Amino acid sequence: MVLTRKKRGMVGIDTAIILISFVLVAAAVAFVVLDMGMTSATKAKQTMVNGLQEASTALEVNGEILGVVNGTGTGIEEIAIPLGVTPGTGYVSFDTDTFVVSFTDQYGTYPNIYSGVSHKLVTSSTNLSSLYNNTVSSKTGILSVSATAYFITGNITPTVLGPYGQVLLVISVNNTKVMTPYNSFTVTIKPSVGGALTVSRIIPPDLVSGSTIDLGW
Repeated sequence: MVLTRKKRGMVGIDTAIILISFVLVAAAVAFVVLDMGMTSATKAKQTMVNGLQEASTALEVNGEILGVVNGTGTGIEEIAIPLGVTPGTGYVSFDTDTFVVSFTDQYGTYPNIYSGVSHKLVTSSTNLSSLYNNTVSSKTGILSVSATAYFITGNITPTVLGPYGQVLLVISVNNTKVMTPYNSFTVTIKPSVGGALTVSRIIPPDLVSGSTIDLGW
């Protein structure tokens, strides 16, 4: 007598539905994990970019810093700082609402001396003394310190400097508080984007009245 065993299939429509459900759930979980990873990576990248922008300066000194000696030869009455846009920055606004210049010298600290952009034309032959006279009507008319921006080239609007542009930041002091030899001054420039740019120099001795001296790059 031969015995036969009947085998019944275990895979049916219900099992297929369960398997498909597992596949769909696994796919959904994988999608969520990948999406969270991409979102985190994007946020991390943006945070790094923002951090680099804040840490780097949007402006750089773009030439020799000059000082104008007063008529009696006792000190510096005006400082001219040439500035350019740092490569990769783009555009920098010199509007008084977003641009801040602070100044420290032997007499004290002035938190914001910036008065805005002058529309006076500045060329290679411009006399710095004429800029001083343009800043204030008379040398005793300025209360303490004032800073004015003069665009040389590269401005795309009356107050915005574009890439490869150059601007001259002129700082004028009252003639009763000129910067005398062996004393230092510090200018801190904070544009609307990027970190602050700090410029410090020491006034040299043996000043010649009415002359313009080179204070270094």
